Amino acid sequence: MLDFPSSYTPIKSMRDQGELLLLKLFNEVMEPGILGFFHQMRLLPLSVALALCLSACSRMEAQDANDDENHAGYVPVLSGGAGYVHNVNGGVTSLEPQINPVLLVPFGSHVLLESRAEFIGFYQREHQTSGPFTGKVFKNVDYAQVDWLANTHVMVSAGKYLLPFGLYNERLAPVWIRNLLDQPTDSNIGVGTSGAGDGLMLRGVAVEKPSYTLQYSAYFSARSNINQLQAARTAGYDASIFLTHPRLEIGTSYQRFLQDHQTNSVAAYVSWQPPAVPLDLKAEYDYTYSGNGYWLETAYNFEKLPIPSFLQRLQAVGRMQQFFPLNGGGNGLPGVNTQRFDFGLNYYFRDNLRFMSSYGRTFSSQRDANVWNLGLTYRFVLPLWPERKK
Repeated sequence: MLDFPSSYTPIKSMRDQGELLLLKLFNEVMEPGILGFFHQMRLLPLSVALALCLSACSRMEAQDANDDENHAGYVPVLSGGAGYVHNVNGGVTSLEPQINPVLLVPFGSHVLLESRAEFIGFYQREHQTSGPFTGKVFKNVDYAQVDWLANTHVMVSAGKYLLPFGLYNERLAPVWIRNLLDQPTDSNIGVGTSGAGDGLMLRGVAVEKPSYTLQYSAYFSARSNINQLQAARTAGYDASIFLTHPRLEIGTSYQRFLQDHQTNSVAAYVSWQPPAVPLDLKAEYDYTYSGNGYWLETAYNFEKLPIPSFLQRLQAVGRMQQFFPLNGGGNGLPGVNTQRFDFGLNYYFRDNLRFMSSYGRTFSSQRDANVWNLGLTYRFVLPLWPERKK
């Protein structure tokens, strides 16, 4: 699962690299202002998991040395995506350029350091509908974690990780992945205060058969107000079954918010890509203290239609959604009943480069509004080490 193709021989042993990584992280933790946080043991799960990963690196070093003749090594990779979004919502225009780099650093075949950052510019006219465009660039670390593949059924992740709730936060949020540029209204449910957790997460495949697969994720997050490590105290799980032949996934998520006003959040979702048709169907229902809602999205690629080849690169997307507030809404959710319909048309110049467009209409008691989006997304993968000469 974490066995990445590689192209170099490490200068240091995996143990030395792991010790340097652990020492660097501990030095950052011991900076002024964070010492008290560490003494309160809120980073104990992260420290334990890093120690386990370091121990695993030491045990695997001898094995990887013996296997060195059979592979090219393990190479760090810089991946991610970039995009530009031109949005007009109710007559107010916003410009949103962004880049989301993803860093992958493998230590052998069982340990991976991974992180994703985002740099998003947000610019609007000074008087919303008139005047020059003004704004700023927002910077954030989405996640920074160490993954240890203990065996074929368990992977331990420690650090700042994305909360595995529903379909969107962990799977579809990046602009180069999702089929529509705007996220569903209820995608804020189950993502805590920052969309991420600080602590430990266990995940893996519980059962794998030719006809189906059962996957799970379970996590606990500590509360943190540290810059770029913000997280709420939460615990939860995600589980789903994937039926191999129909390519159908059915899953559920649960989260308990453990600070301030303690609440429960639940989600149920389905994802289906039928083998015979280039169709992608996704649907989700979410519930929390502030409200509940659902969305249904379908995307169809024109690749099998009897049309000219350049038109076969088109993709049509549609989404309908509704949200019903409870207890006044809030926490990033509407305070009134809201409905929205979206239709999009995307064009793939290449697999990693596409033009996106969509039109949506929002209906609520506050106002009805048209929403227009135009955008361009690009996906990149860059190895960070030259190929090893055999």
